[in-house]
Amino acid sequence: MKIITLILVILITLILLYRTLIISGVRLPHNNFTDKYIKGSGYASYGGEKVSAKSLVSIGAQALAFRLLIYFVSYLTMVFIADQKADFISWWYKWDASNYIGIADGGYTEITISSGIMGDNVYQTLVFLPLYPAVTWVINLIIHNTMLAALITSTICYTAGIIFLYMAVSLKYNISIATKTVILISVFPFAFYFGGMLPESTVLLTASACMYFSFRKKWWPAGIFAMLCTLAKLQGIVIMIFMGVEWLESNKIFLLIRNKDWKSFFGKLKDIIPMCLTIIGLLIYLLINYYYTHDAFYFLKLQKYVWAHSFADCGTCISNIINTIKDPGTEFNVALAEYIPELILFFVTLYIILRCFARHGSSISVFLLSYTVMSYSADWVISGSRYLSVALPLFIMSAELINKRPVIYRFLVCAGLLLLVVFMYCHTKGINLVV
Repeated sequence: MKIITLILVILITLILLYRTLIISGVRLPHNNFTDKYIKGSGYASYGGEKVSAKSLVSIGAQALAFRLLIYFVSYLTMVFIADQKADFISWWYKWDASNYIGIADGGYTEITISSGIMGDNVYQTLVFLPLYPAVTWVINLIIHNTMLAALITSTICYTAGIIFLYMAVSLKYNISIATKTVILISVFPFAFYFGGMLPESTVLLTASACMYFSFRKKWWPAGIFAMLCTLAKLQGIVIMIFMGVEWLESNKIFLLIRNKDWKSFFGKLKDIIPMCLTIIGLLIYLLINYYYTHDAFYFLKLQKYVWAHSFADCGTCISNIINTIKDPGTEFNVALAEYIPELILFFVTLYIILRCFARHGSSISVFLLSYTVMSYSADWVISGSRYLSVALPLFIMSAELINKRPVIYRFLVCAGLLLLVVFMYCHTKGINLVV
């Protein structure tokens, strides 16, 4: 399975590279097959639609109402099904939430552990990116309750992220696809993380805003949000690839070079500068590591020796997930709640890319592929499903695919809502390793 996975990923990578180059103006061999099935039509069939301020207010209000409804459903399930009497906020204080709350409360020195390899006073939380706890800290200055501030941060960022995602998809496609996109991402079985004490909501907001401004060719605000996305989650660094491909294709950079249109070429070249702000975000995180430990790459040691993760190719990751599922020592409920979903979602994502890439700009497909591969580039992953909850192009491409298939769309929404409630119950109750 390792070899098959790697071959599939390499094949998709080569197809997308060929497509990006040929659309950007590079002269490459092509024929009717490559023109139809690889180059495709991109956004040709979608002219984009303007969204009124009234519609955006409505979308934001509905997103907020849906998030509050999810909180209410979690309350009902915990009280009437789990018979839990603890306060509502503590139900969301699960797994990695304790680390983000610790950072928001007292910085990266708030939680320390002893490690047989790394010694005493190990700053275990340095593997977590700073944006989400930083925003939580700011809100906590007002309300003086860190866990509640974390939930408020998630709710606000989710609502704003949905608005930006809706604007981005409407701009590039149409309102129908935009509506389906925000609904599909909201009812994704692991979308309850958008309301938890976790950073997925900040990734949703920053990545959606970056996409929106990139589509508008407003590269400086796009670059600022890309930098913030990198500070929200390490996988956010791949949004720089999305911006680069969008810049290449939308400006047909290689065609300008072929035509020796140097004035236009150098005029476009300055747009690379704001894209590099993404690297600034990564450097800030490395500086935080250096400030606390005098080792800019301290988080890599933590991943290996404290969190039992090491970087590896995605083929190794998939192979290890399958072996874990087959292992008699793996509890069935754990496999069902974590390992099986993340395995299925990985291959569903690759299928969506292969099935849909010709009808989209290459930036969308490249973003989805690079984000997915990076999320599964570890020898052991237990949060793959959570990571893919913010793989925005997955929901955009799915919405476009089923835009004129109402039966499939309704099925996905109903099935998503059902699984969302089930997995949220598992998470808030602290069972089944839904992390």
